[in-house]
Amino acid sequence: MKQKEQQRSWRLLHNDTARSVDLLAYPSALVEGRIAGKYMLSKEKLPDTLVIQTFAKRGILAGSDAEVDKAAASDHGIEVSKIPRSGRGGPKAVGTLDYSDLIKEASKKFTPAEREPDDPAIILYTSGTTGNPKGVVLTHRNCMAQTELVELVMPMSHKDTIVLVLPLFHVYGLSNGLICGVRNGSAMSLIPQYSPVKLMDTITSTKATLLIAVPTMYMHLLQLARSRKTSIPKSLRLCVSGGAPLALTTLQEFMELFQTQIAEGYGLTETTSAVSLNKTGEHFLPGSIGPTSPGVDMKIVDDNLQEVSDGTEGEIAIRGDVVTPGYWNNPEATAEVMKDGWFLTGDLGYRNEQGLFFITDRKKDLIVRGGFNISPREIEEVLVTHPGVEEAAVVAVSDKRDREIVKAFVVLRDGSSLTSSDLLQFCREELAEYKIPKVIEFRETLPKSATGKVLRKELRTTTQQVDQRLILQKEEN
Repeated sequence: MKQKEQQRSWRLLHNDTARSVDLLAYPSALVEGRIAGKYMLSKEKLPDTLVIQTFAKRGILAGSDAEVDKAAASDHGIEVSKIPRSGRGGPKAVGTLDYSDLIKEASKKFTPAEREPDDPAIILYTSGTTGNPKGVVLTHRNCMAQTELVELVMPMSHKDTIVLVLPLFHVYGLSNGLICGVRNGSAMSLIPQYSPVKLMDTITSTKATLLIAVPTMYMHLLQLARSRKTSIPKSLRLCVSGGAPLALTTLQEFMELFQTQIAEGYGLTETTSAVSLNKTGEHFLPGSIGPTSPGVDMKIVDDNLQEVSDGTEGEIAIRGDVVTPGYWNNPEATAEVMKDGWFLTGDLGYRNEQGLFFITDRKKDLIVRGGFNISPREIEEVLVTHPGVEEAAVVAVSDKRDREIVKAFVVLRDGSSLTSSDLLQFCREELAEYKIPKVIEFRETLPKSATGKVLRKELRTTTQQVDQRLILQKEEN
């Protein structure tokens, strides 16, 4: 006689006093209970369980390898909990798949799917430093064109070891590091969680030959090199800096200490990364982003999209096989930046008579004061030349009359006792009067994106309206 199929039973558990650690710990305990239940001398079948948890406090649940600033989190009322790596049978977020499960179910025979060169290969979202993130579509043609471009200006081979410290969800590390490394058969050493010590140790232990990083990382390595008594690795034959401007003082000191060359690249997510490279050496020119890379057209245009003469500032426009076809499901945003086959970068700059390009600022970051256009980058470059300054970021803020004035956020070097009066005096010696910051705020750190780009938008939103009378009184005193 056929046994009747038992009905499936469910139970609901509500944890109404959950903490961040309970997010996975609570269901994990239930999973372990089900496993143990199989070996209990009971005929009762354990029901399937739906868990609902209510969190009364904000929290961060970090992986075992993640580094979290607990003090900063506590200051903002955020609870931090760590959880060890979960086993194969551990709980998973709804709708996710384990890589190991995919591998087990996959066929050993690999047949690559046929794709056209202009089919989408990747969708990368912009960092949103000037607005909401947009999905940048990069095609197979874009990726191949970028690897060919990189190989012309930065040859790679199977003899190279590349340190992949940048996030691979960003075009810089993905395109120049991972894709180019795989194409050339280079060894790659990945750093899951960045820290200056891990980066320095990885360069040393792997005898890395290529480093692709952002300015902040080069500054961190310099600080570490100054404080360490151990030898500094000399295996790097070439370093590339991008994502944000690299201060000339940092570049020169790093090359001297590590006995290597640094190339400062310029590119965007929309151009599949670098479109120009300023390599140190015979033709190196400080402050420049170099000439246009082979296969890329770049020009400077005015507001009417007409090309301007050498030495005249305008917006940088780019054309070539590395340029995205547009933003994912966003034709309006695509139309704003694509004009007659040219991509408008939103970056301001100029070209000199030798054909070298220079970035002066982001078009949206310009400060207008008394009818004058002020470049935040120019002021930042002056501030970081002071021996007591580690980093600086400049934004526009409004005074009581709703006029734009210059505000500088400054991170001091360790041991520096620099005051705002000292810095203002320093600026008076280096800048025109209308460019001198009216307000200087000292901070321990600057808000940055995952790739080290300063988030000016956050600095603007945290800045309240400034009383111009107080500023003038401070200056007079």
